[in-house]
Amino acid sequence: MQPRFLFLTGEPAATLPLLKERPTWAPVLSAITFDVIAGRLHRRRSPTDDFRGVVYFADVRDKDVEQHNLRVLAENEIPCWPDPAALSAASLRHAALGRCVAAGLVDHPVVQSPFTREPLLPFPYVLKIGEEHRGEGKYLIRSARDIPRWDGIASAEPFFEGESVRVLILGERAFGVRIQNEGTWIKNAPGASFEAWEPDEAIATHARRAARLFGLEVAGIDYVIDRAGPHFIELNPFPRVGLSNESAALARDIFRRAMDAVEASANTSGRTD
Repeated sequence: MQPRFLFLTGEPAATLPLLKERPTWAPVLSAITFDVIAGRLHRRRSPTDDFRGVVYFADVRDKDVEQHNLRVLAENEIPCWPDPAALSAASLRHAALGRCVAAGLVDHPVVQSPFTREPLLPFPYVLKIGEEHRGEGKYLIRSARDIPRWDGIASAEPFFEGESVRVLILGERAFGVRIQNEGTWIKNAPGASFEAWEPDEAIATHARRAARLFGLEVAGIDYVIDRAGPHFIELNPFPRVGLSNESAALARDIFRRAMDAVEASANTSGRTD
């Protein structure tokens, strides 16, 4: 059967077993630009595509492509889970951090600024530039000589030396991993290793608040824990859900319900005609 729905997936090991159950769904694993033609979603340069709805779960490195696709989905009311406007808000690094600060989720100083040679915080501090996640665009500023040039807005936060952890929110469940990386101070950079870690109720509650702020049922929230407690670092709307067999199975249940909802929405709007 010709696929009618699209599952944009960044974690095939967890999602492809589910997609084998759904012959009307096509997995896409790479960063592709989509447009809408006659009310249907098409991969650019593929006019035979005819996608009626989308499950969007892939962190696209090219943020211009990502924002274009999310904007196309929102403006053309293509059935999509999660809500594309929520994904857009969560994936913009600096705007999302500013929103978390305003919501009282951040307990440390954050300075957001256009380019300046003046230090934004006492040394050492972390400077984040660009919109990529996964540890990209992060600089440890120990002196004024370390300050890079940047375009647009950058975010500066104190440098915390402690344990790096992630809380994975899947609905109301919270799973945890401890992140270690011997090669760099950026723990979630390439070369990171992950081991199971049990979040306590306080940090799980905080992580749920962060996910709800963006209307996300699935999210990964990163923290550094030191003697003062946990410090919020950032939210990832496309976390690794296959931390364990249990988390992968729960994620597939969530995705399965999302796919049902997208299909029902497409049927209601007449997009499967």
